Amino acid sequence: MITNISILVRDRHGRALLQMRDSGATLGPLCWSFWGGAVEPEDEDHAHTAARELEEELGIVARPAEFIEIGRRTGGDGQEAPLMLLPRPIEWGDFRVMEGAGAGYFKLHEIQQLPVTRSLAWYLAHRPDVFLWQEGR
Repeated sequence: MITNISILVRDRHGRALLQMRDSGATLGPLCWSFWGGAVEPEDEDHAHTAARELEEELGIVARPAEFIEIGRRTGGDGQEAPLMLLPRPIEWGDFRVMEGAGAGYFKLHEIQQLPVTRSLAWYLAHRPDVFLWQEGR
C-alpha cells in the first residue's frame, strides 16, 4: 500500500533539489530530504499526490502525467513509497520554499556528505543511480 511519495526535482545541470527539514519535523529534523508527503484521500493516484505536494511545498505547478516513477522503497512496516521524478528542469527562482527550513541543489558526491533522512539514505545505499543525470531523464 502506498501511503507516501517522494519527489526528485533537478536543475538543467542534473543537480538534485533537496529540502532541509526544519527543527520541528517529526522525522529527520535538520536533515536533507526529498520533497513529498502523504497520499490524501482525494488523490487519484501517486502521480496526483506528487503534483499536489510539489505545488504545496515549492509552488511548482505540474500535471500528474509529467511525473515518472523512478524508484520504490518498502518500509519496515510494508508500506511502499514511490520516488517520482519531474523530468523538466527547475531552476533557482522558479520556485518558493513553502515547507521546511530551506532548499539546495546538490550532486551525488555532495549528497553523500550531508545529514539525510532515512528515505534519502536508503536511495544513497541502494539506488544511487537516481541521483545521476541522464539525458531525457
